[in-house]
Amino acid sequence: MSATANPSPFDLTGKVALVTGSTMGLGEATARVLAAQGAHVIVSSRKAEACAEVASAMSARGLKADGKACHIGRMEDIAEMYRWIDERFGRIDILVNNAVLSPWRSIEDTDVGIFTKAVEVDLRGYWYMSVEAAKRMKAQGGGSIVNIASVAALHPDRMLGLYSTLKTALIGMSRSFALEFGKDQVRVNTVLPGLFQTQLADAYDEEAKKRITDKAALGRLGRVEEIGYAVAYLSSAAGAYVTGASLVVDGGLSIASM
Repeated sequence: MSATANPSPFDLTGKVALVTGSTMGLGEATARVLAAQGAHVIVSSRKAEACAEVASAMSARGLKADGKACHIGRMEDIAEMYRWIDERFGRIDILVNNAVLSPWRSIEDTDVGIFTKAVEVDLRGYWYMSVEAAKRMKAQGGGSIVNIASVAALHPDRMLGLYSTLKTALIGMSRSFALEFGKDQVRVNTVLPGLFQTQLADAYDEEAKKRITDKAALGRLGRVEEIGYAVAYLSSAAGAYVTGASLVVDGGLSIASM
């Protein structure tokens, strides 16, 4: 009789994972990484067509994926998403909150309208997406919630004052959820990316990018899949004893003299 190999602690086979803001950038890469580890991934963003396109491309590669539109700034969209999950899967094991509104403007130019919209997506949306996931995870015996923040939570950047403020709030939110739902084996963690090869990085000119990469210990921008690997760790058995943590993934940018 041949010996049975021990399963990988990173294996996510049989898990249902919802990744918000996953039709591009860090979210899309994270969805692909989780699916490659065996999870059935729900690709989600505001636009149904984009969700379907990304999910279809993943399915064509033999990965398990469905697309479902959800604007997390709208409470009715959150309710509809979880109604659909209940009907389609009957469970949720992993929630990755990644959808974001990142206004590029000075603090003085941040009017009440954009402030309210950013709070609705970047804080209220994360909060109630997490509440609904935690309720279901609690009933089924556990699960993992990962909130994508930013190193801007530690080192605010000019023109991103509101974004930085709300990303800082996510750290406190994750720790509070981790404490309250820990006894139910629901783990809640935060990932703080540095500057990655995404559309957000395109807001910086080449000179600014060079200044940032020159400061980083590893001397480069992050590759989008590297956030996916961090999320996979926190969502798998490999991270089973990790909750309330803030994992910085920035190539050593935040340890440099800012």
